[in-house]
Amino acid sequence: MSMQERFSFEAQTLLPGLSFPAIRSVIQQRAQEFDLPVVIDSDDEVQIETTYGNYSLQRRDEYSVARIGAPRADWLYVLKESLSDTLEHLAPEIAAEICWSDAQESAGRRPPNFQFITVEHVARIPGSFLRVTAQAEDLTHFTTDAIHFRLALPNPALDTPQWPYLSETGQTIWPKGDATLHRPVYTVRALDVTTGRLVFDIFEHDGGRATEWARSVSPGCRVGLTGPGGGGIPEVETIMIYADETGFPAVARILDALGPKASGRVVLELTAPESADYLMPHHPGIRIEHHGSNAGDLGDLAIATLANTPGHMVWLAAEKSAAQKVRAHLKSAGLNAKDHYIAAYWTRQAESDAQP
Repeated sequence: MSMQERFSFEAQTLLPGLSFPAIRSVIQQRAQEFDLPVVIDSDDEVQIETTYGNYSLQRRDEYSVARIGAPRADWLYVLKESLSDTLEHLAPEIAAEICWSDAQESAGRRPPNFQFITVEHVARIPGSFLRVTAQAEDLTHFTTDAIHFRLALPNPALDTPQWPYLSETGQTIWPKGDATLHRPVYTVRALDVTTGRLVFDIFEHDGGRATEWARSVSPGCRVGLTGPGGGGIPEVETIMIYADETGFPAVARILDALGPKASGRVVLELTAPESADYLMPHHPGIRIEHHGSNAGDLGDLAIATLANTPGHMVWLAAEKSAAQKVRAHLKSAGLNAKDHYIAAYWTRQAESDAQP
């Protein structure tokens, strides 16, 4: 079945100066790294399957052609951006030459997964969190399959923010310099698709740009949002969840949505005692435990679970090093990464980068 026959949205671009063997090797490595199915792998084409759609890289004489197919326009856009990011690291000069076949249809418009939200109010809630309630333009794609999004916060020193738009070649032009947008990831805590009401929680910590924004923002302020994206609600009956404060809202969303027969345990890492006051929904089959940040690494606890209770799904949201440790264990143990959810929600600042 061709890409056009399988997907409602499709686009392609020539990759001049990039040999097929070179790009084929990169795509094969990415498929292995993220445990993505390779549906075609020949001397003339390599195609991988993702949650959002398929990538196909094909030989075209001495060049390569990239073709992407997806069931939704915003998912097609996400795949384009992912390929651009990959090529930016592999061959920046070639990434700059990308020209998508459908570019003229969208030139000058904002990206398909970008919208504005208007803040209604912000309230402090137990656990050192700020709860933001906002009005969104369109939440129809925010299903249980994708519960995360990125805010797009402008520099507060600018009177007139700049926002992203699509160029005549189909690439996203993001504001740069002083106009660069801060784009942290958050979890939808609650939403109403009909009214457009969106609720999300921000862990409050001094020095955080999103924290400072939420502390000072006034009702009626408009900021950007991209999404949805990321993992959704697990459809399992046995689960072991590990998270620090950055993952608490996602854990709460999961507990709200898990089926009544689900069972398991939640381990919440606390960097401050008051974090224990964050209100988690009650689930009759899930036991919640609090874990001090000096009582052992969440990654090690998750790895122990994988060894001791192999039938459980492990869901982890924590600092990057803990997530990397668990991913490496899954690979070395020959376990299917798709049976689990392992995410880095933040990255610890290197000591050499820390302020004196």
